[in-house]
Amino acid sequence: MKTRMLTVPGFHGSDNNHWQTWLEHQFPESERLTGVNWESPRIYPWAEALEKQLDNMPDQAILVAQSFGCLVSALMASWRPEKLAGLILVAPAAPQRFTLYGAKSESQKNLQTIAGCLPDQRLNTLGVLVASKNDPWMSVVQADQLSRDWGLAFYNAGEAGHINSESGYGAWPLIKDFVSAMLEAIEPLPGDDVYQLGSWNSSRKRQIIRTYSIISSSAPQNAFLQYA
Repeated sequence: MKTRMLTVPGFHGSDNNHWQTWLEHQFPESERLTGVNWESPRIYPWAEALEKQLDNMPDQAILVAQSFGCLVSALMASWRPEKLAGLILVAPAAPQRFTLYGAKSESQKNLQTIAGCLPDQRLNTLGVLVASKNDPWMSVVQADQLSRDWGLAFYNAGEAGHINSESGYGAWPLIKDFVSAMLEAIEPLPGDDVYQLGSWNSSRKRQIIRTYSIISSSAPQNAFLQYA
């Protein structure tokens, strides 16, 4: 069994200067979500496209998502946990900013948002949520709460904007370290059953923290918080 990385960009996609594009070059066998309209962020069509792509992959995948792509990836983790080996969610966008028809506009204030479409319990996968203190798409407080609700480790990237190419995140060695550490952490698991990862996420999180402190001197001590 060989775990692969699959990137899930957000609204407008990820351009050539985006860290997701750079990261894909670091892992040549990785894939990017296909079959969606980047200018039309609709949760269910994107999730269905992601599910189809995962089904066409022979093995499990680590989803590395940004912005709206984080919401799609979390939904997929609740739909098809057996297809996922892990989640890395970077700068998630607030679900209150979207309706079932796309990004919410001023004229759509009364339309229901996609908040109710997302999982409201722990996800059965190893994972981390990376947030920024000054992200215009989601407050760090809301991001912290999401990580708690979904049972993911939490990393505060400081004042990093929306953690995209516009905020200067192109080549980003730390995110490569995150992926490498997750791949290494998954490897020792006995068997191929992803459902083991739910409890394993909590019991092994201290070891993952130590791994990150070794591979990245830029990561602050105790950056990953443990949530029971």
